[in-house]
Amino acid sequence: MKGSYHIQHNAKPEIIRKFIEYNPNAKKSELKKAFPDVKSSIIDDNFTVMNKLINVKDKNEIENILKMDSEMFNNYLHYKLYSSKLPIGWSYRCVIDILYEEYDGKKINYNDIEQKVKEKAFDERLGGISFSSNSVRGAINFIRSLSPSPINDNNIFNLRDYCQHHLLLWGIDYLYSKEWGNEYGSLMLLDHDKVEELCKFCLIKEDTIDEYLEDLDFMYDFVEISIKTFGRYVRLKRTWNFEDIL
Repeated sequence: MKGSYHIQHNAKPEIIRKFIEYNPNAKKSELKKAFPDVKSSIIDDNFTVMNKLINVKDKNEIENILKMDSEMFNNYLHYKLYSSKLPIGWSYRCVIDILYEEYDGKKINYNDIEQKVKEKAFDERLGGISFSSNSVRGAINFIRSLSPSPINDNNIFNLRDYCQHHLLLWGIDYLYSKEWGNEYGSLMLLDHDKVEELCKFCLIKEDTIDEYLEDLDFMYDFVEISIKTFGRYVRLKRTWNFEDIL
């Protein structure tokens, strides 16, 4: 997996949204003229992340992004970043793993998380990746933007009691893609590892997920939740589309 593992620390959903609203196909030089009050480095960082997460040439994606409110848009960027096959997706998932497993109820330590991500890169034989405490800050910007935010004003991380249903739908779709690529229709056992990953993706407490799964079964006709001998199962008959959620 080649490329940069650094998540630009100046990148924030609200700035990326402004760029898309202005012109998703604008060059950096045009954005710098259009937003003279925004520092050049901030425009550079947001332009880089925007183009890694959003296909600015896809008119359908852009049109539907512009229909989203800020809450859904922030969720969407979180989903795109978490599910990305680029190195920044790997980094983002690592940061969330560490927060979920070690930081619930604790103040975020950027240097500690940086070191743990580098250790994981070493364990997975990725070598000495370019990743710093600023990379952690970049990830935190997107995590903090979720509503309700899992990070308070004192920089303390807490798993949430609530998330939007479309976020859980995207998480299930991510698991299907991870498990079977573009094949849908099979029953997927929600074993402990899959439930844990869904909770990580949604940044919610594990004891809240059953109710949300039941809701999805009623809300979307292409989602089937069932309980069988060996546990809970989900069947996603197809991938989601924008018409399902907007």
